[in-house]
Amino acid sequence: MKVLHGIIKIIEKMTDVLSGYLQAGIIFFLMIMLLVEVLTRYVLRSPLSIADEMGGYLLVSITFMGLAYTWKEKGHVRVSLLISRLPDKFATLLRFIMLILATVFTLPLIKACYDLISDSLLFESRSGSWLRTPLAYPQTILLIGAILLFLQLIAELIKATIAMGKPEEKN
Repeated sequence: MKVLHGIIKIIEKMTDVLSGYLQAGIIFFLMIMLLVEVLTRYVLRSPLSIADEMGGYLLVSITFMGLAYTWKEKGHVRVSLLISRLPDKFATLLRFIMLILATVFTLPLIKACYDLISDSLLFESRSGSWLRTPLAYPQTILLIGAILLFLQLIAELIKATIAMGKPEEKN
């Protein structure tokens, strides 16, 4: 049992750091970059050429890397009308099934992200801007975000399994 709690603690710490704190820092950096872009565009009449492209990559990072933290903090859209009316035992079982489905869904997502990066590396794909950013770099963010979500779902499955086992232990 201690091992499972240790695994949950490690995964949730990773989620907090990579999916939470890091993305908060990226949001702050994006805000500063956009402020500088506005100032250089309208005050100096010479806009930053990288702000649009880098801003897009940062938004992808915030979105994909933030998935795990959002799940951990129960921030994703939920429909609890049905669940709230079910007996606790059945609601717990239904939540467990939904966690399994969500976890299984992330596997093809991880595979698709990996394939996307592999194709970008194979064909040496680059952005269409003057920066010519190799697309495999920003696409790697998609893969990392999907893996973090998968790990967070594993932690949630472990917690749900422990919760389902507790009533049986009392008998």
